[in-house]
Amino acid sequence: MKHVKPLLASALTIAMLAGMGACGGGDNNNASGNNSGGEKVIKVQTFNNPGFGAPTSERPGADLWKKFEAEHPGVKVEETAAASSEDARAAFNTAISTGSDAYDVYLADVDWMPSLMAMPDKFVDLKGATKNNDWVDWKTEGATVDGKLIGAGTDIGPEAICYRQDLLEKAGLPSKPEEFAKWVGGESATWDTFFKAGEEYTKKTGLPWYDSMASNWQSMINQLPESYVSKDGEIIATDNKQVKELYDKLVATKDMSAHLKQWSDDWNAAFKADDGFATIQCPPWLVNNIKGNTGEDFKGWAIADVFPGGGGNWGGSYLVVPESSKNKDVATELVAWLTAPEQQTAVFETANNYPSSKKSQESKSVSEKTDPYLNDAKVGEIFANRANAYDVVPYKGSQYFDIQTKMGDALERVDVTQEQNADQAYKQWVEDVKALS
Repeated sequence: MKHVKPLLASALTIAMLAGMGACGGGDNNNASGNNSGGEKVIKVQTFNNPGFGAPTSERPGADLWKKFEAEHPGVKVEETAAASSEDARAAFNTAISTGSDAYDVYLADVDWMPSLMAMPDKFVDLKGATKNNDWVDWKTEGATVDGKLIGAGTDIGPEAICYRQDLLEKAGLPSKPEEFAKWVGGESATWDTFFKAGEEYTKKTGLPWYDSMASNWQSMINQLPESYVSKDGEIIATDNKQVKELYDKLVATKDMSAHLKQWSDDWNAAFKADDGFATIQCPPWLVNNIKGNTGEDFKGWAIADVFPGGGGNWGGSYLVVPESSKNKDVATELVAWLTAPEQQTAVFETANNYPSSKKSQESKSVSEKTDPYLNDAKVGEIFANRANAYDVVPYKGSQYFDIQTKMGDALERVDVTQEQNADQAYKQWVEDVKALS
């Protein structure tokens, strides 16, 4: 999940305090994680909606805290949910750098993991506790350093395309999922064919094809085996011709953009607007955002089993336990349980976060899932196809997150605030990358 998964934006909010339990550990009874009633409190920081908690109108969930409590009396979980990965990262960085025991478990965005792997001693080795769990190979590889597993995989983010079927139908353009997929390139879809369809749509309607440049960039850059950092640890961002080529391709489509900042109020409102954007790159967790921003009864959004370049992955997270936790044993047990196949299946059933567990993916509850909101689309099958099409696992390196953040800022200056042209924004990004080095 990125669950801006997302997901969404702004300040930290307390999402819930739910009872949960775990056995665990005898010498932590007087730790700061205990309340006056003798219960052990496990503090968890998440962002957007990983789908673990009790369901609400804004945050669908599998109610796993309650289930864990029923099985393990004597422990409670306190979940603090940041609105976005960026907000959560700021709090995480402060806690890890100071050795704070603010949280016992952190939900870590996939893009954080390269920097976490550069400091493995800060985190508990989860390998033994999760020996009965299973993940797709690249998910495990993305959290393993020197044989130590520092992150237990939650979801992954295979991408399809979600689109406004109502707006395309009104424009007299291909609107049924199979027709739409063929129109944007089908099995041979590229960014060129996707933007060609967008040019046709925008010229015919005067309406935006996509929400923001940043949304497309996230998908485009993740299809490069090496983008900002080489496998030998060298920062190659500003010298990588492929990065510049993708940047030029994207900024040339400026007239197709809705010029919105992701996770902003205007972005949220545009999902159901009559003049809203027609398409968005769509990992499973984003379906929650679409539903939340339109209401479950809105008719218009559909999903197509297609993606430019074949496959992409946006988001997906890990759970990590810092060595600074006063309740490491219980926290580790919780992480192992949350990422087991059964719990991953429950999260996809209720909150749409697609499992990284192979066993979970193969279950009927996942593989045969349909979504009434998306015209009963076979979302389990679609996301399985998209996951299987994901054949380029990019190398990122510890500097990736910061460089990507600066690129997002550059695209915002071109697309949203329009305070700079494409050349000016790129030149500033180059200087920003040099400063990070």
